Amino acid sequence: MKNYNLSRLNERVQFGTVKSVQNPINGTTKQQFVPLFTVWCGEYTLTISNTISLTGTTATTNQLIAVRHDERITTALLALLDGVEYKVAGVSSDGELNAYDVVTLTKVNGHG
Repeated sequence: MKNYNLSRLNERVQFGTVKSVQNPINGTTKQQFVPLFTVWCGEYTLTISNTISLTGTTATTNQLIAVRHDERITTALLALLDGVEYKVAGVSSDGELNAYDVVTLTKVNGHG
């Protein structure tokens, strides 16, 4: 995916994990997003044929973003984009020089 315009990388996305945090007032625990790193990203849209070929996904819960190639981005991470928490559902990597990756994000149920 070498033809992605660099000027379209105009948003920041945080990639991270979740940890359990205890509330000091009542002792309950909740899951909290913990950022590991932040990168520039841009919106990525699919062609109609790409959309049709995706099975088992819904457009309302998925977001596609383009980022500069980064080997740290894996499906084991979560992402925080525009205040909404997502799971990294897939990474279409391009390891060439000055390459971009397409990252598929799926909205986390109950968060955002």
